[in-house]
Amino acid sequence: MVYDLGCSTGTTLINLDPVLPPDVDFVGFDNSDEMVAQCIKNLKDNGVTRKFEIKNSDLNMGVALPNASVVVMCLTLQFIRPLYRERLLQDIYNQMNENGCLILVEKVHGEDSLFNRMFIKYYYDFKRRNNYNDMEIAQKREALENVLIPYKLHENREMILNKGFRYCETFFKWYNFAGIVAIK
Repeated sequence: MVYDLGCSTGTTLINLDPVLPPDVDFVGFDNSDEMVAQCIKNLKDNGVTRKFEIKNSDLNMGVALPNASVVVMCLTLQFIRPLYRERLLQDIYNQMNENGCLILVEKVHGEDSLFNRMFIKYYYDFKRRNNYNDMEIAQKREALENVLIPYKLHENREMILNKGFRYCETFFKWYNFAGIVAIK
């Protein structure tokens, strides 16, 4: 079973669909009825024929993950209130199959404030090159303030390892974004 926590519109599941065996079921969670409905529509519109279930759930309150082989959290943990992050990771670990895999992609703070400022600047430059104007960038930053609370990469790794995962490795790093894979 593959779980996508914070599945949004289903992009991750749609991209996983052609590369996984057809007997692997998908379960997605999002805390927005609109996103749940859009995800279901997108999965159907993109020809996903495997068994799937998309549920509305507040991850701050925990989640049931029976038979979890893979849990994906793509830009999700950063929106979980810090008070609940460790508990959520512990819930994931406790319910995950032996040798199960957690894939976590997060916005992260740089380890050094100089690099953190540089990475943010370069990311905003990237957005401008992709037709975002300064007003849109500022509005997005303001909307996410105190809602998106990133940790440093090493803080995420330590939190994962402290929950019991045996292996944890960074597989992706670009400016202030990182991907981590962990094995139970």
